[in-house]
Order: sequence, then C-alpha cells, then structure tokens
Amino acid sequence: MNLLSFRYFLEVSRHLNFSKASEKLRISQPGLSQQITALENELGVKLLNRTTRKVTLTEEGEYLYKKLSPLFENIERTVNELTEKKVVPQTTVKIAAVPSAASLYLPQMLTMLHKEFPDVEFYLQETTSTQAIELINRQKSHIAYIRTPKDTATLKRQGFNFIELERYPLQLIVAKSHPAAHQKTVDLKELQHEKFIHYDRQQSPALYDLLEQACLVAGFRPKTFCVGPEILTIASLVANGLGVTLIPQDMATLLDSSKVSAVNLTQQTLHSSISIIWRNSDYVPLITQTILRLVNREQAPSATG
Repeated sequence: MNLLSFRYFLEVSRHLNFSKASEKLRISQPGLSQQITALENELGVKLLNRTTRKVTLTEEGEYLYKKLSPLFENIERTVNELTEKKVVPQTTVKIAAVPSAASLYLPQMLTMLHKEFPDVEFYLQETTSTQAIELINRQKSHIAYIRTPKDTATLKRQGFNFIELERYPLQLIVAKSHPAAHQKTVDLKELQHEKFIHYDRQQSPALYDLLEQACLVAGFRPKTFCVGPEILTIASLVANGLGVTLIPQDMATLLDSSKVSAVNLTQQTLHSSISIIWRNSDYVPLITQTILRLVNREQAPSATG
C-alpha cells in the first residue's frame, strides 16, 4: 500500500471513468484497473462498482474518497507553494560560523534574508571550522562559514560545495608593550626567537597551517608557548605579553586595539579567507539557494565546488 495507489483511486473517483482517469494520470487503462484492484484486495473492501457502462463508488469507496480528497488537495497545494510560488515554510534556518565571519559577513546577510523571509527565524552558532563542518555533516546546520582550508580539495572529498569569499593577508599580533607594536611593518624573520601563541590543529587546521607555513617561509619553525582554539583567548594571552601570533586581517577587527597591535608583514605572500560550505546534494533547500544567490550577488565571490 502506498500513496500512489490512493492517488489513482482518487482520480478514478473524481471522473468515475477509467479512460479519463488514465489519461490524466498518464497510465494505461488496464494498468490503472490493476492498481485499483490491488488496493481493494489490500484493504479488504470493494471501493468501486464497475460495469461496462459506468463506474460508481461503493459506500466504502465514498467514505474513503471524502476522507482522502482534502488531504491530497493539501499535499498538492503545499508542493505547488514550494515549487511554483517559491514559498519558504516558517522554520528555523541554522547557520554555523567562525567568529570573524559572524562579525564580518552575517549582519548584512541576515538583513537581506529577513527582508525576503520575514517569518523565518535564524539561529547562529559561533564555532571553530572543524565544529562547523561537523554540524553540517550531522545536518544540524544548513550552511557554515569556515576558514578556508589550505587544500580546498579536501572539502570536495568530504562531500561539500563551497564559495570562497574575499582573501586577507596575515598580520602580526603583539602586545602594546612589544617593540614591534608601533612599527608599520615587520619582517617575520625578526621574530624567530619569539614565543608563539599557536592554534589548535584539530579545531582550527587552516589557521594552524597558515602560521606554520608563514614561519617556514621566513626560515624558522615557530616556538610554541601555548595552543588554543579561541581567537579572543589567544589575543588575551598576547596582550599579557606571553607571546605573539599571526592572524588574518579580517580577524584582527575583532580584537581590542587598546590591548594589542596588528602589524603588517613585509614580503607577505600568504592569505586567508572565509568559505561558505554546504552539502553536495541533489536537493538544496530553497532558503539555502537564496543565501547562495545573495552571496553571489552582493559579495561577488568566485563559486567553486
């Protein structure tokens, strides 16, 4: 027993004619007749009286038709709203984002989405990139803003599509009391003897790789004093003179400039960016499609994936 069998029954009941119903359903008349007979056998009741001249509903058939007809009309109306009128049901859209993306991109994005979908509630969860990916995999978030990994092919291998947003250079973050705090630029080589506040490799792999690569390009391995996943915690350690760190320029806007200084690096070749990710699937919810359309229209990134 399935919904299609009931759909066949309803169409025959509307027309009381197998020929017209089969044309409407685009199924052969013998095939339609077999489907109705199979439904009657499965239910254990006779639904239609059939003669060579006419088709009528039995008492049981009349009861079933009256009960099912409004239900299927509601299904058809709902499907039409979703596919033809592009209506998004009142729901909660869940977005995971690393802190810098939550601050830099989401206010404008949520403003635009609210104008299009005033009845939709948005739930924002600030996470690390690793946590955001896990939320997408567990279908706990519709989309996520993550720090773009060094090897973007890993996103495709994990079953994600992605859009990379604007790229930002790395900056040195030091305490206000640090000698480099008031310099316009600094050569990273000069910091080879400094202690670094590093990133958690599991939770923030993209930032970990960037710091490591930047130091290696400058000719040294960073001396790690402490490791942490949260940028504000890392900045607090730097502010207290416990070490220095490197962060992308977009993240520097989150820091308290009265406690730390962001200094540009000379000979800077490494950059970092935020990427929007979503599951690579044949079905992409309408709200997700709208978010991606707005991203492409307003922020003009290069789409990949």
